[in-house]
Amino acid sequence: MKQLLSLAALLSAIAGLPTVALADAERADVLRAINWVENPTNHTRRGAHGELGPYQFRANTWRLHTRKSFNLAVIREHADEVAMQHYEWIKRGLQRAGVDPHPYNIALAWNSGLGSVLNGKVPAVTYNYAQRVTNLVESQRAQRRAMAAAPAARSVATTSAAAPVFRLDGAGEPVRFTLGSEQPVFVVQTEPLYEPVVVTEKTAPARAVAVAPAPVPARPLFSLSDVASSGVALVLP
Repeated sequence: MKQLLSLAALLSAIAGLPTVALADAERADVLRAINWVENPTNHTRRGAHGELGPYQFRANTWRLHTRKSFNLAVIREHADEVAMQHYEWIKRGLQRAGVDPHPYNIALAWNSGLGSVLNGKVPAVTYNYAQRVTNLVESQRAQRRAMAAAPAARSVATTSAAAPVFRLDGAGEPVRFTLGSEQPVFVVQTEPLYEPVVVTEKTAPARAVAVAPAPVPARPLFSLSDVASSGVALVLP
Protein backbone atom coordinates (compact mmCIF):
# COMPACT_ATOMS: atom_id res chain seq x y z
CA MET A 1 0.00 0.00 0.00
CA LYS A 2 2.82 2.34 0.84
CA GLN A 3 4.42 1.63 -2.53
CA LEU A 4 1.18 2.46 -4.34
CA LEU A 5 0.86 5.73 -2.47
CA SER A 6 4.46 6.63 -3.27
CA LEU A 7 3.92 5.88 -6.94
CA ALA A 8 0.79 8.01 -7.03
CA ALA A 9 2.63 10.85 -5.36
CA LEU A 10 5.46 10.54 -7.87
CA LEU A 11 3.10 10.61 -10.84
CA SER A 12 1.34 13.63 -9.39
CA ALA A 13 4.64 15.43 -8.99
CA ILE A 14 5.69 14.62 -12.55
CA ALA A 15 2.36 15.84 -13.92
CA GLY A 16 2.80 19.12 -12.06
CA LEU A 17 6.30 19.85 -13.37
CA PRO A 18 5.21 21.97 -16.38
CA THR A 19 2.91 24.06 -14.18
CA VAL A 20 5.66 24.61 -11.61
CA ALA A 21 8.10 25.59 -14.34
CA LEU A 22 5.65 28.12 -15.77
CA ALA A 23 4.97 29.58 -12.32
CA ASP A 24 8.70 29.92 -11.63
CA ALA A 25 9.24 31.60 -15.00
CA GLU A 26 6.43 34.09 -14.33
CA ARG A 27 7.80 34.89 -10.88
CA ALA A 28 11.26 35.47 -12.34
CA ASP A 29 9.78 37.79 -15.00
CA VAL A 30 7.84 39.80 -12.44
CA LEU A 31 10.76 40.16 -10.01
CA ARG A 32 13.10 41.16 -12.82
CA ALA A 33 10.61 43.78 -13.99
CA ILE A 34 10.17 45.10 -10.43
CA ASN A 35 13.93 45.38 -10.10
CA TRP A 36 14.14 47.35 -13.36
CA VAL A 37 11.42 49.75 -12.20
CA GLU A 38 12.52 50.07 -8.57
CA ASN A 39 16.29 50.23 -8.92
CA PRO A 40 17.56 49.67 -12.50
CA THR A 41 21.14 50.60 -11.57
CA ASN A 42 21.12 48.48 -8.37
CA HIS A 43 22.54 51.33 -6.31
CA THR A 44 23.09 50.74 -2.61
CA ARG A 45 21.82 54.09 -1.31
CA ARG A 46 18.80 54.23 0.99
CA GLY A 47 15.64 55.72 -0.43
CA ALA A 48 13.53 58.54 1.00
CA HIS A 49 11.62 56.04 3.15
CA GLY A 50 14.61 53.87 4.00
CA GLU A 51 14.20 51.57 0.98
CA LEU A 52 17.23 49.44 0.29
CA GLY A 53 18.54 47.07 -2.36
CA PRO A 54 17.57 46.07 -5.90
CA TYR A 55 13.91 45.67 -4.92
CA GLN A 56 13.83 48.73 -2.66
CA PHE A 57 12.56 46.83 0.37
CA ARG A 58 11.51 48.70 3.47
CA ALA A 59 12.70 47.33 6.81
CA ASN A 60 9.26 46.11 7.91
CA THR A 61 8.74 44.19 4.64
CA TRP A 62 12.19 42.62 4.95
CA ARG A 63 11.47 41.45 8.49
CA LEU A 64 8.29 39.69 7.36
CA HIS A 65 10.40 37.01 5.72
CA THR A 66 13.82 36.85 7.37
CA ARG A 67 15.78 37.52 10.52
CA LYS A 68 18.84 38.54 8.57
CA SER A 69 20.15 42.07 8.96
CA PHE A 70 18.34 44.59 6.80
CA ASN A 71 21.76 45.80 5.63
CA LEU A 72 22.03 42.58 3.62
CA ALA A 73 19.25 43.84 1.34
CA VAL A 74 21.93 45.38 -0.89
CA ILE A 75 23.52 41.96 -1.51
CA ARG A 76 21.82 40.35 -4.47
CA GLU A 77 21.82 36.80 -3.15
CA HIS A 78 19.94 37.78 0.02
CA ALA A 79 17.72 40.27 -1.78
CA ASP A 80 16.61 37.66 -4.34
CA GLU A 81 15.80 35.17 -1.59
CA VAL A 82 13.55 37.61 0.25
CA ALA A 83 12.03 38.87 -3.01
CA MET A 84 10.88 35.35 -3.93
CA GLN A 85 9.37 34.88 -0.47
CA HIS A 86 7.59 38.22 -0.65
CA TYR A 87 6.25 37.45 -4.13
CA GLU A 88 4.79 34.14 -2.95
CA TRP A 89 3.36 35.81 0.15
CA ILE A 90 1.56 38.39 -1.99
CA LYS A 91 0.39 35.70 -4.42
CA ARG A 92 -1.11 33.58 -1.63
CA GLY A 93 -2.81 36.61 -0.12
CA LEU A 94 -4.44 37.52 -3.44
CA GLN A 95 -5.57 33.94 -4.07
CA ARG A 96 -7.12 33.63 -0.61
CA ALA A 97 -9.12 36.78 -1.30
CA GLY A 98 -10.23 35.48 -4.69
CA VAL A 99 -8.11 38.00 -6.61
CA ASP A 100 -6.25 36.90 -9.72
CA PRO A 101 -2.50 36.86 -8.95
CA HIS A 102 -1.78 38.51 -12.29
CA PRO A 103 1.57 40.33 -12.57
CA TYR A 104 -0.38 43.62 -12.58
CA ASN A 105 -2.00 42.82 -9.21
CA ILE A 106 1.28 41.51 -7.81
CA ALA A 107 2.91 44.81 -8.76
CA LEU A 108 0.08 46.80 -7.18
CA ALA A 109 0.56 44.97 -3.89
CA TRP A 110 4.34 45.21 -4.09
CA ASN A 111 4.21 48.97 -4.39
CA SER A 112 1.32 49.90 -2.12
CA GLY A 113 0.88 46.86 0.12
CA LEU A 114 -1.40 43.83 -0.04
CA GLY A 115 -3.95 45.43 2.29
CA SER A 116 -4.36 48.45 -0.02
CA VAL A 117 -5.13 46.20 -2.97
CA LEU A 118 -7.64 44.05 -1.08
CA ASN A 119 -9.34 47.11 0.40
CA GLY A 120 -9.44 48.95 -2.93
CA LYS A 121 -7.38 51.87 -1.63
CA VAL A 122 -4.52 51.86 -4.12
CA PRO A 123 -2.92 55.28 -4.77
CA ALA A 124 -3.22 56.57 -8.34
CA VAL A 125 0.56 56.56 -8.81
CA THR A 126 0.64 52.81 -8.09
CA TYR A 127 -1.47 52.04 -11.15
CA ASN A 128 1.21 53.59 -13.34
CA TYR A 129 3.85 51.58 -11.49
CA ALA A 130 1.93 48.32 -12.01
CA GLN A 131 1.47 49.04 -15.71
CA ARG A 132 5.18 49.62 -16.18
CA VAL A 133 5.96 46.32 -14.47
CA THR A 134 3.36 44.50 -16.59
CA ASN A 135 4.74 45.98 -19.81
CA LEU A 136 8.22 44.74 -18.91
CA VAL A 137 6.88 41.29 -18.12
CA GLU A 138 5.13 41.11 -21.50
CA SER A 139 8.30 42.31 -23.22
CA GLN A 140 10.29 39.47 -21.66
CA ARG A 141 7.71 36.93 -22.75
CA ALA A 142 7.69 38.27 -26.31
CA GLN A 143 11.46 38.10 -26.45
CA ARG A 144 11.44 34.46 -25.30
CA ARG A 145 8.82 33.57 -27.92
CA ALA A 146 10.93 35.21 -30.63
CA MET A 147 14.06 33.36 -29.48
CA ALA A 148 12.16 30.06 -29.39
CA ALA A 149 10.81 30.61 -32.90
CA ALA A 150 14.20 31.55 -34.37
CA PRO A 151 15.76 28.02 -34.31
CA ALA A 152 12.62 26.58 -35.90
CA ALA A 153 12.76 29.18 -38.68
CA ARG A 154 16.45 28.47 -39.28
CA SER A 155 15.74 24.73 -39.37
CA VAL A 156 13.05 25.18 -42.02
CA ALA A 157 15.38 27.38 -44.07
CA THR A 158 18.25 24.90 -43.97
CA THR A 159 16.14 21.82 -44.67
CA SER A 160 14.00 23.29 -47.45
CA ALA A 161 14.80 21.87 -50.87
CA ALA A 162 17.38 23.77 -52.88
CA ALA A 163 16.56 24.90 -56.40
CA PRO A 164 17.14 22.01 -58.86
CA VAL A 165 20.37 22.22 -60.82
CA PHE A 166 20.11 21.34 -64.52
CA ARG A 167 23.34 20.23 -66.16
CA LEU A 168 23.93 19.24 -69.76
CA ASP A 169 26.97 17.00 -69.98
CA GLY A 170 27.08 17.06 -73.78
CA ALA A 171 25.10 16.32 -76.90
CA GLY A 172 23.00 13.28 -76.40
CA GLU A 173 24.24 12.86 -72.80
CA PRO A 174 21.89 12.51 -69.83
CA VAL A 175 20.52 15.64 -68.17
CA ARG A 176 21.18 15.33 -64.43
CA PHE A 177 18.92 16.90 -61.84
CA THR A 178 20.73 17.53 -58.56
CA LEU A 179 20.02 19.35 -55.28
CA GLY A 180 23.31 21.10 -54.63
CA SER A 181 25.47 17.97 -54.80
CA GLU A 182 27.07 15.84 -57.47
CA GLN A 183 24.78 12.90 -56.73
CA PRO A 184 21.81 13.24 -59.12
CA VAL A 185 18.30 12.87 -57.80
CA PHE A 186 17.14 11.67 -61.21
CA VAL A 187 18.44 11.73 -64.77
CA VAL A 188 16.64 12.58 -68.00
CA GLN A 189 18.14 10.81 -71.01
CA THR A 190 17.68 12.89 -74.15
CA GLU A 191 17.63 11.43 -77.64
CA PRO A 192 18.12 13.49 -80.83
CA LEU A 193 14.86 13.92 -82.73
CA TYR A 194 15.22 13.80 -86.50
CA GLU A 195 12.35 15.39 -88.33
CA PRO A 196 12.50 14.52 -92.06
CA VAL A 197 11.89 17.43 -94.38
CA VAL A 198 9.68 16.54 -97.36
CA VAL A 199 10.00 18.62 -100.55
CA THR A 200 7.60 18.29 -103.45
CA GLU A 201 7.60 20.00 -106.83
CA LYS A 202 4.85 20.29 -109.37
CA THR A 203 7.03 18.65 -112.02
CA ALA A 204 8.28 15.93 -109.74
CA PRO A 205 6.70 12.52 -109.62
CA ALA A 206 3.88 12.03 -107.18
CA ARG A 207 6.29 10.19 -104.87
CA ALA A 208 7.71 12.50 -102.17
CA VAL A 209 11.42 13.04 -102.03
CA ALA A 210 12.99 12.64 -98.57
CA VAL A 211 15.82 15.00 -97.75
CA ALA A 212 18.56 14.30 -95.18
CA PRO A 213 17.64 15.40 -91.64
CA ALA A 214 18.84 18.71 -90.25
CA PRO A 215 22.08 18.64 -88.20
CA VAL A 216 21.72 17.89 -84.52
CA PRO A 217 22.57 20.91 -82.25
CA ALA A 218 25.80 20.65 -80.24
CA ARG A 219 23.73 20.64 -77.02
CA PRO A 220 20.11 19.41 -77.06
CA LEU A 221 17.59 22.09 -76.14
CA PHE A 222 14.58 20.95 -74.21
CA SER A 223 11.99 22.05 -71.65
CA LEU A 224 10.40 20.13 -68.82
CA SER A 225 7.36 19.57 -71.05
CA ASP A 226 9.61 17.50 -73.33
CA VAL A 227 9.79 14.86 -70.60
CA ALA A 228 6.35 13.71 -71.71
CA SER A 229 7.39 13.36 -75.38
CA SER A 230 8.38 10.10 -77.01
CA GLY A 231 11.97 11.22 -77.52
CA VAL A 232 12.86 11.57 -73.83
CA ALA A 233 13.43 8.73 -71.39
CA LEU A 234 13.42 9.15 -67.58
CA VAL A 235 16.18 7.09 -65.98
CA LEU A 236 16.28 6.83 -62.18
CA PRO A 237 19.78 6.27 -60.69
